[in-house]
Amino acid sequence: MVPHSLSPLLVKKLRAEFAGSIPFRHAFIESFLEEDSAQRLAKELEAELFEEKDSDLFQFRQTQDLHYSKNEVIKDFLTYLESKEFSDFIKGITGIPVKQGAFDVSGSLYIDTDYLLCHDDELEGRKVAYILYLCKDFTEQDGGALALLNEENEKPGEAGKRYYPQWNSLLVFEVSRKSWHEVEEVIGNKKRYAIGGWLH
Repeated sequence: MVPHSLSPLLVKKLRAEFAGSIPFRHAFIESFLEEDSAQRLAKELEAELFEEKDSDLFQFRQTQDLHYSKNEVIKDFLTYLESKEFSDFIKGITGIPVKQGAFDVSGSLYIDTDYLLCHDDELEGRKVAYILYLCKDFTEQDGGALALLNEENEKPGEAGKRYYPQWNSLLVFEVSRKSWHEVEEVIGNKKRYAIGGWLH
């Protein structure tokens, strides 16, 4: 699996973006993988088994833990996530020391009317959340935005920032008691595929 060039200049730019971002620390990285790698990974992710998840708080589909996938392309991507190169890249951007090879990972799929209500991701050991989008670009008309919520009186408030899924983009954010976010309802026929999880 081949990431785009993660040059020191890019890391410096992303570090400044991460440190100065609102409503909480995050960074958005376009064209994260080389195009061929992204195309192959997306194709194989779509072939994985997705199970429906449904409650009052969410409605979407999710794979098993991808550590158990037998697909060679997905395993190759996980090898990259386990690498020192990736953990050093994340630390370089965030300033947060993450343990090499210590991460959770699964695939997600949101289709028409799917959503995920407000939560903060905080759980013991989680330091940085990451989402790699492997779907066609979404617009406001398609819904499906990752909304990062402002803090208002120590509670989640309105969206301070929205990211609509963009092909082959990686979003990372610091997990804390204030990292409130949600996935807004998908509208229409586009399929919102992603691989994501947490670094420890």
